[in-house]
Amino acid sequence: MKEGDHMHREDIEQFAFLYLCGTRDRRLLLGREKMSFADFDRLIYITAFLGLLHYNLKMWNQYSVQFQSQLETLNFSCERITAPLDMTEYEEDIRKQEQWLTEFCSNAPNQGVQEYLRNVVNRN
Repeated sequence: MKEGDHMHREDIEQFAFLYLCGTRDRRLLLGREKMSFADFDRLIYITAFLGLLHYNLKMWNQYSVQFQSQLETLNFSCERITAPLDMTEYEEDIRKQEQWLTEFCSNAPNQGVQEYLRNVVNRN
């Protein structure tokens, strides 16, 4: 893939995601509202889940510096874990991610888009 193709793909994925997401997420991504680390975590997960990997990387490059201390703390916490993860912790993460997807679908701009997203989420 040539450099121009990569940029084109990134722009298409960004446009698609901004079309699919709700008003608040659109404001966050367009810089009209301050993004929190929890928002960043959620949006990175959702774009990866939807397979928008070029836009996911663009978001990562754009916002990860802003959340460097939180990411380093998270990385440090993960490195310190020596025992296997408790299944309940894993299940909590899965529930949180499922909630993110459900809310993302519900916040889509109209009923047609909401239904489309629910179908995409349920297929995976």
